[in-house]
Amino acid sequence: MNSIWRFYQDQNHKWKWQRLSVDRTVVAESSAAYKEYEKCLANAQEEGYSFHPAQAKLVKANTR
Repeated sequence: MNSIWRFYQDQNHKWKWQRLSVDRTVVAESSAAYKEYEKCLANAQEEGYSFHPAQAKLVKANTR
């Protein structure tokens, strides 16, 4: 299943996460709020989050 993960700070400046479907419906969210981003990230990883960096774009050579 393709998911979009959202990390944000709530009104108390604590970190939370949400997992969204492609149509942006909330599928799951953190049950706790975290003072440190790293703890929020660790909890998301326990729930299936994994980071996939964007692929570098190939630069086309300037042909004449």
